[in-house]
Amino acid sequence: MTAPVPGIGRGRLAAVLGLALDGQLSAGRSAAPSLLEHPWDAWWTAVRSSGLARPAAGTTGACPQCAERAAAAASAAVPEHPGHGERACDCHRIWAQAMRAPVADTQLPSPGQRLTLAMLKPGAPVRAIRSRLRSVLREVHVTTRQLTAADCDRLYPDAYGASFVAERTDYLTSGSVQVVVLAGGPDAVQAGAALKRTVRADLGAGVLVNHLHMPDNPAEALADIAQLAGWHVLEEAYRRWESSDQRGVSARMAGYRAHLGPGHRTAGMVGPQRRHLQDEPAEHRH
Repeated sequence: MTAPVPGIGRGRLAAVLGLALDGQLSAGRSAAPSLLEHPWDAWWTAVRSSGLARPAAGTTGACPQCAERAAAAASAAVPEHPGHGERACDCHRIWAQAMRAPVADTQLPSPGQRLTLAMLKPGAPVRAIRSRLRSVLREVHVTTRQLTAADCDRLYPDAYGASFVAERTDYLTSGSVQVVVLAGGPDAVQAGAALKRTVRADLGAGVLVNHLHMPDNPAEALADIAQLAGWHVLEEAYRRWESSDQRGVSARMAGYRAHLGPGHRTAGMVGPQRRHLQDEPAEHRH
């Protein structure tokens, strides 16, 4: 039996995701690797890219049953979560713990990108938050929608722990959310992530009810726009705010390749091993 180990880590997977989405948007085809050794890495990429990138999965780091489960969920018409029920193995949990562990900004790919997104969660002070957003970035598309449990799983596919996930889903589906696509300078994603932390602190956000979601890396910003606002919105915004700067797009994709580096198919590269496995605590990625 293959011993469960972490995958290549969220930073490298974000680079894979960026190559998939930027490649499709700028050249009409994904530039992501065609193979990822860890089954849950391949599944995560399929989910976060909304099925645009479906890399083949190796067998390293997960048992055969998990590999089958990940492959089935990734191959659905819309890649889906395989469920949060009890499993006989620790493969998925060990992978997810590494994915959810805090990472330094330097561990995430951060090439310049002008597009990002904000999602104002149920019960958030919408006017106050949007005023703060407009002080830093430009609103280019706004929509209101009701999230489903499946939406939540696709937005945070690496969340784990049945009780934690249930609380998170109850909160995010308790009312409508407002989705705001934003544009700014090449540091728009970093500026948005910094503003998110400030807004949460100013509003006294709790560990779960924290009012505002904003991505912390460019690749997941594009993924969030596609999922929450729609692929057609992403295409139009990308055409207007990114495509005119082909040098910037090329530099961003080169940055992803550099961040991915050699040996990107190897599992077990990052992530803590915990002796006592518990439900995931609420943390900064929500």
